[in-house]
Amino acid sequence: MVAVRDVVRDVVAEVAPEELPLVDGLASYDDGTVVRRLSRTGPRREPLGFGWGEVIGLATPVVWLVLDQVAQRLADAAVDGTAKGARGLLRRLVRRRRPPATLPALTADQLAELRRDLLDLSIRRGLDAQIAAEVADAVVRRLDRGPDGSPGEPGPAS
Repeated sequence: MVAVRDVVRDVVAEVAPEELPLVDGLASYDDGTVVRRLSRTGPRREPLGFGWGEVIGLATPVVWLVLDQVAQRLADAAVDGTAKGARGLLRRLVRRRRPPATLPALTADQLAELRRDLLDLSIRRGLDAQIAAEVADAVVRRLDRGPDGSPGEPGPAS
């Protein structure tokens, strides 16, 4: 398992290092807060919360949002409907922060689907097609390396 925020940082460092201050600022928040803030569209009424109100990166939101969505989808698939509902109710009652989003090793098919999702959202968010492809490729390369980021630990084949 690899934390979504670690993958985001590694990918942003590779493809958009100028956005690292944004990633570092977001790192102080829990994943739920980060996703809520990054998923907003349109003009912002409030700053991100750490002095970067007008600085909105292009790669960071796309990578973080898509990876978080994949992590949640995989986590939900691992839990049946009844347990999932009980878990959601318990979470609301206790008002606990959700644990950091993590990703297991992904199959080749899952990586290909993730790449398509990243390309789609990147282009919808205004990234140039070539830059969107670079971002998507960097995410796939990072996830294919394994949890510690070292080469030679690809995810399982499909």
